[in-house]
Amino acid sequence: MSLEQILKDLFGVKEEELKKALELQKELGGDIGHILIQIGSITESQLVEALSKQYNIPLFNGERVEDEGLVAYLSDKVDYDFLIKNDFLPLKIDHDNKTLHAVTNDPLNYSVFDYVVKALRYSIHLSLAPEQTLKELSRGYFYEQGKDFVSLSVEEDAEKLKEMAFEAPVIKYLNGLLSKAVELRASDIHIESSEKRYRVRFRVDGILHDMDVLKETFYLATVSRVKLLSGLDIAEKRLPQDGKFSTKIASVFLDIRVSTIPTVKGEGVVMRLLYRERLAFDIKNLGIESDYEELVVKLISNPNGILLVTGPTGSGKTTTLYSVLTRLNSHERKIITIEDPVEYQLDGINQIQVKSEIGLTFANALRSILRHDPDVIMVGEIRDKETAEISIQSALTGHLVLSTLHTNDASSTLFRLVDMGMEDYLINAAIIGLVAQRIIRRNCTFCSHPDRLSEDVLKEYQIDEIGERFNRLLEGGPNFMRGGGCPKCVGTGYRGRIAVFELFEYTDELKETFLRKRSLDVLRGVVRNNKGFRTLREDGMLKVAKGLTTVEEVLRVC
Repeated sequence: MSLEQILKDLFGVKEEELKKALELQKELGGDIGHILIQIGSITESQLVEALSKQYNIPLFNGERVEDEGLVAYLSDKVDYDFLIKNDFLPLKIDHDNKTLHAVTNDPLNYSVFDYVVKALRYSIHLSLAPEQTLKELSRGYFYEQGKDFVSLSVEEDAEKLKEMAFEAPVIKYLNGLLSKAVELRASDIHIESSEKRYRVRFRVDGILHDMDVLKETFYLATVSRVKLLSGLDIAEKRLPQDGKFSTKIASVFLDIRVSTIPTVKGEGVVMRLLYRERLAFDIKNLGIESDYEELVVKLISNPNGILLVTGPTGSGKTTTLYSVLTRLNSHERKIITIEDPVEYQLDGINQIQVKSEIGLTFANALRSILRHDPDVIMVGEIRDKETAEISIQSALTGHLVLSTLHTNDASSTLFRLVDMGMEDYLINAAIIGLVAQRIIRRNCTFCSHPDRLSEDVLKEYQIDEIGERFNRLLEGGPNFMRGGGCPKCVGTGYRGRIAVFELFEYTDELKETFLRKRSLDVLRGVVRNNKGFRTLREDGMLKVAKGLTTVEEVLRVC
């Protein structure tokens, strides 16, 4: 049974309150239970009771068991400070049955559970209690064993910061943070500072989730540790810095890109996690429908011309281009890319990293690589008139050029190029196709169940009409699904992401319309008349009809 249903049954939470909480979740992220607490619909004790029922974990009975030597015994094997910071409080240990009895308020804190099990080789007998109960229980535990913990004081001196970064609690905390990020399949870790509050957030499937709150001393030490690992100057806090390092977490190899920025209250750090084992770039894995896939293959079969992929930052444009390059990669072709940064290294492809500080810009690199006789060129992004001009000239002189641009939809791309100063006849001569895309979360395959959509929703978003227009893609008719929330998807109902696309070939009819009318609305109207064309939202609603996602998720993005 879902958490929402349990809260309705046990505590009479109203449907309107749940809808409000879901809207806030889409806007701000976080889990539904804590949002309901924040808007006053439930108390923390009620949430813990609901989680106890959902996961069949007993509630803490209030009896405090004195287990002498527990802290000393555990401190030799685990980072006790890390456990308490993650709301995991050991109560007693049963050596005969190899069991640790503990209490927490988060039954989904698997990274901590795994950490304890691996360190002790004992099983965990868990009970649940509200955060306030945990604080009362841990009072007197936290840092009471001074000899077992490293005392961290606020220090601005570079040498002191370096010493703090090498202390055991900091090392263990950062390792635990990375382990949890891998467990949750996070793409980014954000360490942010504000007035006397330092928080850690994970971006999972494109949505930020609060994970931890740090004290100032621990925040400074953790940031220093990250900067040391990535080769940055820990004393420099006035300027942005970029670095990287690689590591292995639970047999997973990670390349981690680190970026720091100075803020009013301290430094903000973002770690981008790049998973090496996820390098299977395949057009079929993007979520593209079969008709659009056929059109993409047709477009990239051209020996020359420009295919532009558009969308905002983080919409998956680079992944799409990498997938296209993987399809094109063969011994008969020479492929060169210009990127900033090179996120993944592709075997058999020549990749160039832009370095503006030494004059290696997109435009300068593009001029140089034309002398290397490439068949296919990928330009990471067309940012200015100069890069656009050279890209068009490259397409007109026998090269297939792939690139990206920041526009809201595919049709707007033509007018963005005009704004950059491109002549319309050159645009018409060079461009062969335009793609716009966004990324949406897909339903969790572990907890999805059939869903019913109201007639009003079906009518408002024309889902039935879209299903009829593209019935050959549905394979048996609409099949609406929704994730119920489970440990695998961290209770969100979504696990993994797919892209929604808007795609069309730039035909002679469209070229003539663009030259004669020079109106975006008119051009969009002609594009819509093309057989098989659908907008980003329509492609999203088609995926709703296929049971891959929900209406709410499509509306959040498109």
